[in-house]
This record gives sequence, C-alpha cells and structure tokens, in this order.
Amino acid sequence: MDKLNYYLYVSPRATRYKIFKICKRTGGTREISVPVTALKIIQQKLNQVLQCVYRPRPPVYSFIHDHDIVKNAKKHLRRQYVLNIDLKDFFPSITFPRIRGLFMAKPYKLNPAVATVLAQICCFNSKLPQGAPTSPIVSNMICSKLDNELQRLARKYNCRYTRYADDITFSTLKFVFPPALAAIDAAGKIEVGDELEHIILDNWFAVNPAKVKLRKRNVCQVVTGLIVNNKSPNVRRQYVRQIRAMLHAWEKYGMEKAQQEFLNNYNHYKNRAPFKTAPKFEQIINGKLGFLRMVIGENNPVHLRYWRQFKRLCLLEDYEELIKSANARRRGYLLENLLNRTFELYEIPAIPSFRRNKNGEQIDAGFDMGGWQYIVECRWRAKRAGIRDLDGLDGKVKRSGKSTKGCFLSINGWSKGLPNLVKQNPDKAIILMNGDDLHHVLRGNVNLQVLLEAKNRKLSLESEPFYGAAQYIVDQKKI
Repeated sequence: MDKLNYYLYVSPRATRYKIFKICKRTGGTREISVPVTALKIIQQKLNQVLQCVYRPRPPVYSFIHDHDIVKNAKKHLRRQYVLNIDLKDFFPSITFPRIRGLFMAKPYKLNPAVATVLAQICCFNSKLPQGAPTSPIVSNMICSKLDNELQRLARKYNCRYTRYADDITFSTLKFVFPPALAAIDAAGKIEVGDELEHIILDNWFAVNPAKVKLRKRNVCQVVTGLIVNNKSPNVRRQYVRQIRAMLHAWEKYGMEKAQQEFLNNYNHYKNRAPFKTAPKFEQIINGKLGFLRMVIGENNPVHLRYWRQFKRLCLLEDYEELIKSANARRRGYLLENLLNRTFELYEIPAIPSFRRNKNGEQIDAGFDMGGWQYIVECRWRAKRAGIRDLDGLDGKVKRSGKSTKGCFLSINGWSKGLPNLVKQNPDKAIILMNGDDLHHVLRGNVNLQVLLEAKNRKLSLESEPFYGAAQYIVDQKKI
C-alpha cells in the first residue's frame, strides 16, 4: 500500500506520464498521456479486473474482445440514412468525480475510500488520460447509461444505434430520417435533434458540430472509416490506391527509395510517439494489407493480388540480401528457406529440407507438380556446378520412387558439359534452373509453376534440360 501511495500521491506529477501530441487527420492535434512503467503496470492490473466486471451493452463495439470497426459497420449496411456524431473531447470530459461516482454507484457499490483510490489510479490532472491502459474500459463503463438511453431512443424511431468510443452512429431504413435525432435546415446545415442532444448533454458529454454528418443512400455512407453502402463493408478507394502505389514504388525504385518517398509525401512520423522508432516500409505495407484483409476478407481478389505482390517483393528483397552475403554456408541454408517460401507463394506443394536413410542423405527441398514428386538440389558456390554435383542428385532420384524427378538449382550456373549429360539421360528426370530463372520469378516476370511446367515439357519433348526464364518470356511474346 505504501508503494501505491507513493506512485499516486508522493511521486512528482510531471514524472508519472509521458505527454506528447499527434496530428489528427482532420486537422489539429490530440494530446496523448502515457503512464511511466510503474504506474502503467498498476493500471494494467486494474484493467484486467475491470474487464472481468464490466458487462458491455450490445451497441458498444469499442475496446471489447471480438468486437471491431468491421462488426460495428456491418450493423449499418444498406440503410436509407446514416447519421454520424462525434463526442467532443471524449476522454478529457470524463473527470475524476464522475469516475469516483461510478465506482460508488450500482452495481459496484465500493467504499468511498476505495473508489477514490481507483479513480486516482485512472486519472491524470483529474481527467481520464488518453493513452492509459485503464482509459478505454473506464470510458465504456461511464457510457453505460448513455448507451442504454440512446438504444431506447433508436428503438423508439425504428433506427439502429452503435457506438465505437466517441463515434456514435444511427441508421434507418425509413425514407424520412427522424427529426428527433437530426435534420437538415434550409441552409443545408445538419442540426442534431432535441431528444438526441438532450440525452448527450444529460450524460455530461457534448456534440462536436464539425463532425455531424447525415448521409442518404445515394451518397457515400461511412461508419468508423468504412463504406457501408453495399452488402459488406469496404475501405475507401484511396486506401487501395495507396497500397498499389507503395508496392509499385517498391517494385520500380527499391525499398529504400520507396520508403524515403513515402515518408516525405505522407509524413508518417506525425502520428507516432516521439520516443518510438518509425516502422520499416515493409511493416507499413504489411499493416495496411492486414487491415484490408480484416475488412474485405482474406480470399477477396483485390487483397490476394496485392498480398501476393507484397510477399514476392519481400522474397526479392531477401534474395538480393543473400547475393551480398559472404557467408556461403548460411547463404545456402537461407536459400533453401527462400525457395520453400517461393513455392508457397505460387501455391506449389512444397517439401522442406530433411535427411533420409541411415547415412543421413540430405534433401535440400522438394515439391509436387503434375503427379510427380521433385527432389531439389541447391548449389550456391563461386565455381559453377559440375558433373559430380549432378551425379549426387541423379543418385537421389534413382534411389527414390518411380514417380520422382529432380530439379537442379545452381545460382551461378553450371559447366558446359553438364546439360549434355542430362540430355543423354534416357529417363528425362532432371530439369535445370539457375539464378537468373529465380530472379525473373521474384521480379514477377514469370509464374514459377508455369516456368517449371515449361521446363519439364521442353525436357520431355525436345530433350532440352535447360529452358531459361528469359527465353520463355521471349517465346511467349512471339505467340
């Protein structure tokens, strides 16, 4: 108890929180107050307790497990009208007396002294700080009465009501929006209805007039940043275009130049804490794609197209880093890993490296294609691969089942006599790949599965063991 008293009452107030400001998308700044380590741990423990006792109401979708902005938006799909309201200074308007009174009232009924201590833990400068672990759950608890009254109001006028933090949304299928909630005056300005405004004011909140929007179905209706005009929520077109532009810049100019251009144009640092390092370009795109996946679904063609391009560019980045590596042994291991990830990207059933037989025979990789199982032999040495390297793969293939073939990947190519040796083999069991083939695949110039099938066809029909990606691309342009 002495330590708790120290952190709440004795320690200097200025050292309890880190305070900084971030820019809002709509202009202005938002003050963030992050508690220091000791106080943060106390708040995290209290947050766990409050999460157990709080019973969220159905219209609430913020700061609750298994609830998110997508589920919130789904409640307002394909409605005639959507009303969006933002509560002004949401967290700062929740003060120490309100939080203390919350803990003393039903259903918690805590002792006044205990309620005072809990409120002190949750508050900074007698207000609920935005950035503290306890603030989200406490804000939901404070808004419980507001949610109950607004839900009854929505039912009264055949509307749907949801709240995500300070974003309040009403929607209806009626062709006339209830004036008790909101109406458009002669000047085209949207006025909040008397009944709705009375409930909000009665709960010690205020409406932000600059963020009141009433949209008909024939215009873009947005709920917590998602478009709700159609059967399922969607992101704005600008969001997808930004992902496409970022991937295009990465593809054309490389990651470093693309990242610098992004930071210069979009000033990504402005919405981050000053003591946190800026994320890498790859992490930014991954986060954007993760959000897109959450909204439109993992198997949506739009998401799949950009996700595959992103994964391919990551592989290309790793491959180019491998080329610079001087550690030959580690480079070979990482190449095997990269190859398996490439098979996965192009939906080729892959077999990771393993050892077989009593002698511990090493299999670098493998894959299934066209009813055949392929054993992959990887070579990345300064010297070109020779006949002895090929004999090793040939022996592994012959010691395997009848439906087994081989794929010999040598990044730096092979000696002149090696392709002729493969060509003379009556089994037609080994296809050849080099670093140029892999680079074309990772650059997106050719599909790996298509290239492997073309190589196998060339070997079977023309006894040609090596059919390069560059030649394949040229041949396809002639068709």
